[in-house]
Amino acid sequence: MDSTHKAGFVSIVGKPNVGKSTLMNKLVGENLSIISAKAQTTRHRIMGILNGADFQIVYSDTPGILEPKYALHEAMMNYVRVSLEDADVILLVVEWGEKYDVSVYERFKTVKAPILLLINKVDKAPKAGRNEIINYWKSHLPATRILPVSALTGENVDKVFPALLDLMPLHPAYFPKDELTNRFCCGVIAVSSSGKIGSVLIGR
Repeated sequence: MDSTHKAGFVSIVGKPNVGKSTLMNKLVGENLSIISAKAQTTRHRIMGILNGADFQIVYSDTPGILEPKYALHEAMMNYVRVSLEDADVILLVVEWGEKYDVSVYERFKTVKAPILLLINKVDKAPKAGRNEIINYWKSHLPATRILPVSALTGENVDKVFPALLDLMPLHPAYFPKDELTNRFCCGVIAVSSSGKIGSVLIGR
């Protein structure tokens, strides 16, 4: 095992319409929203894999995790619990103006994985009020790091990838980098917003 290689699963969570897909497109440079639900592992719904010489980041989606209509569904809640427990990093996306909802966010206070909290759509906010909203979320959630970003303008998006990589554990790659398995339909070269060159495997 390469003692400097990092790899892990990133669970992307957030309410509908907070800009998860747009952020993902900015982050890896490919439209991952086209990936179907067929790309499944036992506990992770894989959206895409970003490979580099010394890292592998497996992005996984958790459908319905913050949708109120699923709140009372025991099976869904169990899936949510397992997904959060298995994640190496949780990428939690909220939007500017959103308020803390105990019924939605309380579960994040007990997760072991580090939380990277992105406050999206800050292009709508006055710069003078940003520290206030960061402190607001800091007082409610045990996030390891909080970044105000704008998927629309690209503001601070270049800081997301380095922040994720910093939180990734040392681990060999979970999937082969030099071959495509039947879990993926194609591979492309991508340059992340930070300028890091890697390959992306797109689930089919």
